[in-house]
Amino acid sequence: MYQNILYTMKKFFLIIALMIVSVFQAQCPSYGWASENGGVTGGGNATPTVVTTHAQLRAAINNANVKVIHVSGAITFPAAGRLTLNNQNGKSILGLAGARFISTDLTSGGSGILTLRSSSNILIKNITFEGPGAYDVDGNDNLTIDACTRVWVDHCTFEDGMDGNLDIKNASDLISITWTKFQYLKPAIPGGSGGSADHRFSNLFGSSDSDTQDDGKLRITMQYCWWGSGARERMPRVRFGQVHLLNNYFSSANNNYCIYAGYKANLLIESNYFENVRNPIRLETGRFTAAESVDNVFANTTGTAVGSGVAFTPPYIINKIAVQDVKQTVMAGAGAVLLQPTDCLFLSTGEVDYRVKSEPKFYPNPAKDYISLNVFSPQNNNTVQISVTDLSGKREGVVYKGTLKKGDNTINGISIKNLSKGVKLFEIKTNENSYIQKVILK
Repeated sequence: MYQNILYTMKKFFLIIALMIVSVFQAQCPSYGWASENGGVTGGGNATPTVVTTHAQLRAAINNANVKVIHVSGAITFPAAGRLTLNNQNGKSILGLAGARFISTDLTSGGSGILTLRSSSNILIKNITFEGPGAYDVDGNDNLTIDACTRVWVDHCTFEDGMDGNLDIKNASDLISITWTKFQYLKPAIPGGSGGSADHRFSNLFGSSDSDTQDDGKLRITMQYCWWGSGARERMPRVRFGQVHLLNNYFSSANNNYCIYAGYKANLLIESNYFENVRNPIRLETGRFTAAESVDNVFANTTGTAVGSGVAFTPPYIINKIAVQDVKQTVMAGAGAVLLQPTDCLFLSTGEVDYRVKSEPKFYPNPAKDYISLNVFSPQNNNTVQISVTDLSGKREGVVYKGTLKKGDNTINGISIKNLSKGVKLFEIKTNENSYIQKVILK
């Protein structure tokens, strides 16, 4: 009888511990322009509302009191089912593994999937947005960001948008798009009233030269993004904005151009990898402000690939990876690939095995706290520093500082295997959760 009571108590405390983990979700820090003015936290640690249907999603998006939405499975939108998140502050829409929004509407007014309007501190993460295919009838995009500030789109996949995959307009500002893939898998649909027989134009930042409210806005960072198969133009096409394009991969063969510097565009094009594409950088002569090209790779490209002018200096500090590592890193981690919506990075099978082997040392109170391990590595050598932070934010201090080598390493009870040059994603496992961090080895 005593053993049964003890078993019941253990089970009870395990349930409580799991509840604690589900409520106090790990927060991944925003970076780039979205980290300015307080950053993007979305709905924070609010209890998630899980949605599986369009009706549930519509209700959760329209309810300003619902701060965190977890999307489960594929949700097919009905005709004219596009949703608008309007005039809200602090909200997360996070996909569980395999989450997908699907629109098949080809009409001008009914097309599109999601519009963010007049809102701030919004996080969209780990969702595939699937449109019906490119059809030029002046319709809507898979995602439109309209008059919003502090928006972070992370680890999403955008494919086959009817008008565009992801557009940003109307004085939207302080936005980061990271670890996101843009592609077209369906053939373009000709015959639209707009006149283009192939409107696979992915990303438009700033709708018109006459939209002067965009001047001084549209500050956007795109890092670790991948423009893959089918994209023809606008990767992105920019007006007015100060846009930082860093560590992205362009591989859309048979395209017309990749990046377009339009009216008053101020672009910093830094450490990107262009491969098998035409016209990596297109300049609107006499109209753009700057399109500075710094340390980019142009592999088997044709056409224009030369920047011009001196771009803005970003006010934020951001981690950069070496340009030779961009292709493998982005291909491994971009898109809606996360196993959990609270993960910060994707760990592919066999990438790195990085496990806490000595729980009493690193995890003293598993029923109350869980930990994150921060791995810091300068980019000029193999020295790393590993520190521990618990749930309350208390720093337990540095547990290791030294060098790592290629191959297998064991330090302080932590096994680190299969290290090689380039970016490595470390998974830190405990009894109840896992955290994924990044280290750069030169």
